[in-house]
Amino acid sequence: MELTCYDKILIDVAEGCQAFEHIITAMGYGYSLLNVSSEDFVRRCNDCVNWQEGDCEIFQSEIHS
Repeated sequence: MELTCYDKILIDVAEGCQAFEHIITAMGYGYSLLNVSSEDFVRRCNDCVNWQEGDCEIFQSEIHS
């Protein structure tokens, strides 16, 4: 699967984000082969509890700088 420019931005910002918390972890399920494959797992902003439909302050400050 080829990543779009937007996907690359979501990944780049999430990789450097200290506040990133995956929604699966926040729901208390933890990481497992049932919900997150270690081969496919990529941190993306839109998988973070702070995402808020793109209103995350960290994401917004990164894309505007």
